[in-house]
Amino acid sequence: MSQRYRYGLYLNPQPSDVWQTDLAESERLARQMSVDNQGAPIAVWDEDDRTLKLFAGYEEFVPAR
Repeated sequence: MSQRYRYGLYLNPQPSDVWQTDLAESERLARQMSVDNQGAPIAVWDEDDRTLKLFAGYEEFVPAR
């Protein structure tokens, strides 16, 4: 089974957040969602709910390991 990724509001994740199988597409959509929402923080999570990237407007953040 392939890995899945979801994206949504970083501070308010929802069960209805969108799932994707393509990480690059998830990141692209999360970035656009952030820009469309005046820079609201949008995260991309893996299946284990680990934050992979965070977008805030045109800024991109990656958690420290």
